[in-house]
Amino acid sequence: MSRLCDPRVTRDIANSVLIPVVAKFSIGHDVEAEVAIESGANFIDESEFAIGGTLSTLYVENKGDLPVPVICGVASLTECLLRRKEGASILRIKNNSAVRVDATVVILNNIAKDVAKYQDKAEREPWLESLGLKESDFAFLLGAENIAPLRLFAYGGICTPRDVALMMHMHCAGVFVDNSVFTSDNPRKRLRAMAQAVKDYTDIGKLIELSIGTAERIV
Repeated sequence: MSRLCDPRVTRDIANSVLIPVVAKFSIGHDVEAEVAIESGANFIDESEFAIGGTLSTLYVENKGDLPVPVICGVASLTECLLRRKEGASILRIKNNSAVRVDATVVILNNIAKDVAKYQDKAEREPWLESLGLKESDFAFLLGAENIAPLRLFAYGGICTPRDVALMMHMHCAGVFVDNSVFTSDNPRKRLRAMAQAVKDYTDIGKLIELSIGTAERIV
C-alpha cells in the first residue's frame, strides 16, 4: 500500500486492538498525514511513492511538528541523515520486495560500511557539507560508533523466525513483518513465533523450536 487507506478502516482497527496502529500516507502529502492521525493512527509511515504509484523524493518536512511519530524508509546513510533532519522518529529499511529479505541485508550492510567510513573526519566533513548538514546532525543520528543508535527497523521479505533472528543479529531495533505472513497457513502461529524470535534470536535451540511449522518461505 502506497497511500492512506479508507479512514474508516484505520478507525475500526484502532478501536478494536490494544496495540499501536500504523497508517501509511503518500510521500509529501501533509493532508493525508493529518487524516491518518485524526482517524486514530498511533504512528504514520511516509510511503516512498506519490499518488499514482510513482517514486518521489518530495518528503514532508518538519515531521517533528506532527503529534505522532513518523516512520520513513531509508536505503543509505545519507537518507538516514536527511529523514532524521526532517524529524522522522523511526527509520525502516526501504525494501519494497515481498520475498527478497536479501535486499534488506544488502542495505543494512551498506549503511554499516558507511557508518564506519564516516567515522573518519576527513571523509565525513566534505560529505556533510555536500548535504548541507552539520557535525551535530551526524552526532545526533549516530551517538556511539555503531549502527544501533540509528534505530533502524528491518522491512521487506521478513516472514520467518529465522529472518527475524538475522535482522536482530544485524543490530536492527525491530522488524516490520511482511504482509504475506497474514495469508500463510497459520498466521497466528507464525506471528507469535516471529515475535518470540526478537527476544530469543541468539538461542539456536529456541529458534529451531519456533521454526517448526513456520520455517517455509511464503511465495
